[in-house]
Amino acid sequence: MAQQRLAVTVIPGAGWRAADIRTVAQEAEDAGFDAIFNTEVNSDTMTTAHVMGCATSRIRVGTWIANIYLRHSYVCAKGAGLIADDTNGRFTLGLGVSHQPVNTALGIDMSAAPRDLHRYVVEVRDWLKGRGPTTHLPQQPAPVAVPLYVATLGLRATERAAEVADGVMPTMWSPERVQRSLIAIERGRSRASELGPLDLTLGLPTFLGEDLHAQREFARGNLGLYTSFPYFQRMWRESGFSAEADAMAEGAGPAALTDALLDSFCLIGPLSRCRERLVEYREAGVDLPILNPPVDPKAAITVIRAFAGEGSGAAHSRAVSPNES
Repeated sequence: MAQQRLAVTVIPGAGWRAADIRTVAQEAEDAGFDAIFNTEVNSDTMTTAHVMGCATSRIRVGTWIANIYLRHSYVCAKGAGLIADDTNGRFTLGLGVSHQPVNTALGIDMSAAPRDLHRYVVEVRDWLKGRGPTTHLPQQPAPVAVPLYVATLGLRATERAAEVADGVMPTMWSPERVQRSLIAIERGRSRASELGPLDLTLGLPTFLGEDLHAQREFARGNLGLYTSFPYFQRMWRESGFSAEADAMAEGAGPAALTDALLDSFCLIGPLSRCRERLVEYREAGVDLPILNPPVDPKAAITVIRAFAGEGSGAAHSRAVSPNES
């Protein structure tokens, strides 16, 4: 049986330098990870993915996710096509609408986000295929394929994404929510006969440490911001955490992230516990788990080394000792 895939995503906008980006990407490749993504938080996710691609030779690189409101679909497609070409087809373009507080701070109107996202994905795919009006020159198709993935949280959004995308990129789902999503994916895919099987990825906040209580407290400090985002409040309410969602809406902040809620969507605690939970996610239907470590480069490397050899790229990578520095 083929070894299962594993990915990691990082947040370079939290003060990383270009050298940090290259180093962490190389660590992920050496550890046998199948892909490394980056978030668009105080950064340019497309450029960051290209830096990662230039620093590596095997691992897939990509965006998790590119905010559709920051780039015209034409510019996004042209940039994605070039990155994919320069990395020999190793680029995955993840697209999404980001979050209301973020877009409000940037003066962006996202009142029609679901419609905007659907239209944008269709437009990017068309540009990549060489469709579209002549500008200075006639359009040309991208020289290599660029898989299009869409960020989702709600199940209706997941169904819509399955109509147009090659994969979906939810985050902070429980295994139970993963299982419920399979029905939505099947419904959406039934209306997209021209597309192949959909790749179900899942972002998993990952906090490794022997002291479970300490790691839960650390997780609250890292994830507290999400409690203010309406999309996440709605998702957690739908997942059975109504009391926690009510507390978030009332401004409770990190305190609303109860132990039960954190355990439902994080890999948290000792490595053995995290590995057991990862198995549960895969059994529930996740094709590509995406580990989401704390924001510091050293923390990212710690997580990568802890899971070294567990991706399908391990056979092509050198061994990495957890104690290597």
